[in-house]
Parts: sequence; C-alpha cells; structure tokens
Amino acid sequence: MAETAKANNLKPYHYFKYLLQQIPQHMSDKDTSFIDKLLPWSEDLPEECKKATQS
Repeated sequence: MAETAKANNLKPYHYFKYLLQQIPQHMSDKDTSFIDKLLPWSEDLPEECKKATQS
C-alpha cells in the first residue's frame, strides 16, 4: 500500500491517516461506492495527502 501511495504521488503517512479516519465512518454502509474515493489515484483525496508537484 505504501508503494502504491508513493507511485501516485501521495504522502503515505497522511494517506494512511486519512484512510483510518474515513473507513470507520462507513462500517455500517451497505453501499461500498465510497471506496472509490479512497483509492490512491482518486482525485477526491485531500490536498494534505498529496505531494507538492514540481513545476
């Protein structure tokens, strides 16, 4: 998971922290579509999870 996060220009610590905050909020959901927003290539991830892009 860490390598996939890195490959998608994420900061692994911040990404894992975000996942651990978000997943428990959906434990009783029958609809699992929220998972798509948590994947490392999702554009819906917060900026704090993303590495700064160099221009």
